[in-house]
Amino acid sequence: MIRQLEKIRFVIPLSKGFGIAKRVVSRPAFWGRAALILIGIPMFVSFFLERAVQGQSRIVNCVAAIVNDGVITRADIELAEALELFEIKKATDAAGRRRTILDRLIDRRIILDQVRDKPAPDPGAVEAERRFLIVRIDPAVLKDRLDRLGLTEADVRPFLEDSIRYRSIVNDRFGRSVSVNLKEIEAFYAESYTPARKKEGTAVRPLVEVLNAIETEIKLVKVEAQAALWIEAVREQAEVEIKLDCLNRHET
Repeated sequence: MIRQLEKIRFVIPLSKGFGIAKRVVSRPAFWGRAALILIGIPMFVSFFLERAVQGQSRIVNCVAAIVNDGVITRADIELAEALELFEIKKATDAAGRRRTILDRLIDRRIILDQVRDKPAPDPGAVEAERRFLIVRIDPAVLKDRLDRLGLTEADVRPFLEDSIRYRSIVNDRFGRSVSVNLKEIEAFYAESYTPARKKEGTAVRPLVEVLNAIETEIKLVKVEAQAALWIEAVREQAEVEIKLDCLNRHET
């Protein structure tokens, strides 16, 4: 069930708000923790004021959606866009991109909630995911995007861990029936990878260097297409509240 109404909720942030788990505290529990909130608010606000301004713009951060007992922030959306986690139509405007990314993050959070006892990925898998990231995005471009958000590569780790867990859950259900052939990889390299790198003004790596990364990306798209109906059914059972005022707020 998805709601797009504004209503009062008491939220205690358990992290910087960039993809790390957060939870919503119920009204009865709130009063027992009021002192903690009052103490934490100045530190929380000062953290974001300190990191909000990069160059000439202020990065907006607020709660964009409440999903079951967790939240997705505007900063999560900005980071997901910086990491190019999801395919977005090129013609989509900024508001459309944010909404598309939010919907994908909601789907991912709901699926992750289905298997909460799944162990954290091992360090080797996280490092492989990091290498995959810098194959897709030129390191200088990635650093510039993270600098704008006031983040470093270390801050990206929770997002990478969630990506690994999400793919593992979906692959366990649908991945065995999916295959990728060389023609598909070559087409993606010519039609997606190469134009994107040229547009950025960054080096186009030889196909042999990015072949495995491209194969993984194509396979994930295929698996997610097969999983779409399952994800839609699971989402119907979840409690989702979208905060349109946060989603549509402009940077200053």
